[in-house]
Amino acid sequence: MTFQLLTSLSIAFINREANIYGDAVIAGMGAVTRITSMGTLVVFGFLKGFQPIAGFSYGAKKFDRLREAIKTSILWSTIFCVVVGLTIALFSTQIISQFTEGNTEMISVGQKSLMANGFSFFVFGFYTVYSSLFLALGKGTAGFVLGACRQGICFVPIILLLPSFWGINGILYAQPIADVISAIVTVFMALHLHKELATTKEH
Repeated sequence: MTFQLLTSLSIAFINREANIYGDAVIAGMGAVTRITSMGTLVVFGFLKGFQPIAGFSYGAKKFDRLREAIKTSILWSTIFCVVVGLTIALFSTQIISQFTEGNTEMISVGQKSLMANGFSFFVFGFYTVYSSLFLALGKGTAGFVLGACRQGICFVPIILLLPSFWGINGILYAQPIADVISAIVTVFMALHLHKELATTKEH
């Protein structure tokens, strides 16, 4: 529920900032959001199967199984995200064109944003696996913080501040920038988690 609220909040902030530049920008960003959400929903569905396996393995102290589940989930979710991201990026103009009848401004705006979102989608699987993992292991605070990064903790300051310095590009690239920052945060949190798991396994 919290993450759904953050998604709604991020869309509201995008629309507020895009409103300054007119309906074409709002429509373009709306199309980008709908397109990328199809990919994110598939990943979320995949991780619904990962969470109980991770939680059971951790509770049973089967750390080798847990590690294997993490590796497998990261591998397949990342493969999916790279394939979808590349498709979105490489065919961004054609995809966005399906959402309008010749509105060149909307196509231009949507194409730039969709291409950037496509490339940043590469890291979505990695980020989301660990977000789900923390929750599955009962580490609610860490899971919430990481889960809230992409469309809350990182995204909100970016969408509020970046357009002031970068104009419309600050809107188009806000989500991809938040994605990259979230992935970097994930790396540090993942390293700490694996050190903790290794220590727990030794005892």
